[in-house]
Amino acid sequence: MKTARKKSFFFLVAAGLAALCLALLLVACDKAELPSPSSPVPVYDIDLTYDGGVTAQLKEEILFTNNTDDTLTDISLHLYPNAFAEGASSPPYFAADRDKFFYDGESFGKIEILSVELNRKTSEYEICDTDNTILRIPYAPEAGETVTLSVTAALTLPECNARFGVTESTVNFTGFYPVLCHYENGTPRTDGYTAAGDPFFSDISSFYVTADVPEEFVAASSGEVTESSVTDGTKRMEITAENVRDFALVLSEDFEVHTGSAALPSGNVRVNCFCLSDNDAEDTLALAADALRVFSDAFGEYPYSAFSVVQAPMGAGGMEFGTLVTVDPSVADRTEYERTVVHETAHQWWFGLVGSDQLNSPWLDEGLTEFSTAYYFRRTGDNTSYGELVSSAAAYYAVYERMPSEIGFDPAMNRHLSSYLTNGEYVAVTYCKGLLLFDTLLTLAGEDTMLRALAEYCSSNAYSVASQADLSAAFERAGFAAAGIIDSFTSGTVVLS
Repeated sequence: MKTARKKSFFFLVAAGLAALCLALLLVACDKAELPSPSSPVPVYDIDLTYDGGVTAQLKEEILFTNNTDDTLTDISLHLYPNAFAEGASSPPYFAADRDKFFYDGESFGKIEILSVELNRKTSEYEICDTDNTILRIPYAPEAGETVTLSVTAALTLPECNARFGVTESTVNFTGFYPVLCHYENGTPRTDGYTAAGDPFFSDISSFYVTADVPEEFVAASSGEVTESSVTDGTKRMEITAENVRDFALVLSEDFEVHTGSAALPSGNVRVNCFCLSDNDAEDTLALAADALRVFSDAFGEYPYSAFSVVQAPMGAGGMEFGTLVTVDPSVADRTEYERTVVHETAHQWWFGLVGSDQLNSPWLDEGLTEFSTAYYFRRTGDNTSYGELVSSAAAYYAVYERMPSEIGFDPAMNRHLSSYLTNGEYVAVTYCKGLLLFDTLLTLAGEDTMLRALAEYCSSNAYSVASQADLSAAFERAGFAAAGIIDSFTSGTVVLS
């Protein structure tokens, strides 16, 4: 761990309060400017050493304050790599997708906790939950209390096409570090992994990462690399990613890097494209930059200095992380590729800036993101693509809505990821019905009111966790009573076909 960085943590708390005051002044002058976090965020100091194979060593120190009004029951952290262990009861793939998931036979991963310290002293801990995916420290921080937690661990990466693992072209480090659980009424949310969707629920945090990797690897990461050096064949990178939802690192020996910028009112954002097989990389770069501009104008300005689009096999068309998104190289159709880039970019607002309960209400980020994707094309004059996306969503959802009742299809949108029996059902309810909800609101409220409502929703809930009630309240403040419409969709009572 780096002493100099430790000192900066406490400076960040004080500086953050000053930044908040400045940000609030800016908001008063420019409604597109988003506020800063209103309270100190958890700070992760991570040292990652990767050997170039399937093992890595991890040292993590977390400085966090109990910002709630409750005394916490304990300190709990997610150990997502253990969902990849042999015999896991809830593996990260559906049985039908097993052969796609494992490209060269079964391979398993895990995280082994070696030591835990609390406030610089050795601490008791237990590994719990069915699949050993929770690290629990029996200490109850009081409201306002700040604690320091230190963990050392050994990682084993599976060879698979997933968020965490070694693929045939990349090494994916996402969800690899112990992650503080989100707390509700003093109790941690300890939901396990699921095959459907994004089974994560995390709070905005800042990350200071030192990564040591073999020098032949090119690294794409959340935030920005502030320092880089090579010694005896090992590349050391110092990476800073502040006020983001999570941290991701993707390595490859084959990346081709393209760099550009997006001009926003507050300054230029560096836009990177890490490509494996994108023959139109410059067009991808321009599209990502344009999407940042369009969404900044519509919802509130993108508040980070960098954004990266990364080609990486992760078992889905695209995935979103803090200031970084991925597109699977298997997405070959150019139109689908471009729509995936725009969709994942929109997630920087809906998931990144505005968090939500992705386990129980996944439509709140995916449905709004799918609508934002369609709206990007409408906003840039391509009404045909907007219409195609809405019509396609309606047709896809209708297949499920018309299923015989004995099959057991549930049209409710506020239900746990574990309730989805197939990926198709998840897509129908979360993406397609979610898009149809927001298209309905656009039609009924009108474009100006819709944009006021979404900008209000973003501004009021930036760097926080929002709910369906928060979304309805934003529409109410924008002058449109949307609560009943939203509830008719999410409860499953509306009939669309």
